Amino acid sequence: MEYVVFKLNEENYTIPLEKIKEILVYSQVIITELFDEDPWIKGLINLRGEVIPIVDLRLFFGIENASYGENTVIIVIRTDENKLVGIIVDNIESILQLDRQNIVPAPEMGVSIDPRFIEGLLKLNNESMTTLLNIDAVLKLEETVQE
Repeated sequence: MEYVVFKLNEENYTIPLEKIKEILVYSQVIITELFDEDPWIKGLINLRGEVIPIVDLRLFFGIENASYGENTVIIVIRTDENKLVGIIVDNIESILQLDRQNIVPAPEMGVSIDPRFIEGLLKLNNESMTTLLNIDAVLKLEETVQE
């Protein structure tokens, strides 16, 4: 299976490539801001006629305030409910081909984000690990907003 590894702050996170519809360069996208929303909801974009909410994952996970640079991208995700949602990440690190057997359970301690958003840890070829996000749990915005 293929996975996309991306950075938030100094940490690597991973999502399955099959969840990604496309990757957009942040500086080339016009985001219509929403007011009176949670700070992690940056706004909406119009992508070829589809209106897509944009979530800043740094703010969502409570990581320091985001700064947007030339490598910042928006990853457009297709959720299990067939909805499109964009996530802002610092940059794409790599795309890896790994077996599902490389996924190990995340420890209950020492993780920097809410454990319900973590599917596990993905062991990489160089013996390092990256956090495999349960991106559908992250993007269930209606449930998240109500909590």
